[in-house]
Amino acid sequence: MDEMNNHRGEKESESLPPGVYVYTSELPEMMEKNQPSYSINLEPVWLNHLLMHLNKDLQVVTVSGTLEGKLTGAAVDHLQLTVQGIDYHIRYPHVVYFRKA
Repeated sequence: MDEMNNHRGEKESESLPPGVYVYTSELPEMMEKNQPSYSINLEPVWLNHLLMHLNKDLQVVTVSGTLEGKLTGAAVDHLQLTVQGIDYHIRYPHVVYFRKA
């Protein structure tokens, strides 16, 4: 796998989706080349509120149950919660709510 990069929402690349997440160096070229056309029900205020809790402990209640861990990433379509060293990528439609742990 190629080197990993961090995206922190800066305008370093117009082709990258907003959020804070890790990506490979291939992602900007893939996005530029393919210019994916898909729709996501982005809730900017909710995403922004989630980003305020980055690197903090959260309890995330999903339709399948509850997880507690550190919020280590938030993209336009999912959050990343790290629980005991394991990264969980949870799509937003599955999140009922989150709160400080």
